Amino acid sequence: MKKQQQNQQKKILRITRYKSAFLSPTGVVARCGKSVYICPDFHKKLSRIVCILGEGEITLTDYLHSVLKHHFEDFGEEINTIHARNQKPIL
Repeated sequence: MKKQQQNQQKKILRITRYKSAFLSPTGVVARCGKSVYICPDFHKKLSRIVCILGEGEITLTDYLHSVLKHHFEDFGEEINTIHARNQKPIL
């Protein structure tokens, strides 16, 4: 029973962290002609996440900004390492 309570507490903590990291307004404004293509399936899923989980408080831009920020924070070192390995001398 104690193990089940610990698992439940971990799950609640993960949900709280997710909400804090991804379902909060960022203040980023989508404009200046910047656009990206997202396949229809992903767009549908993202729109539902923003609408239902974001409770009308965030935009799709807010959510994508938060997801990408998290990705770059988590994988920044790996991205830089791959970039450094791929650099070829100019001369």
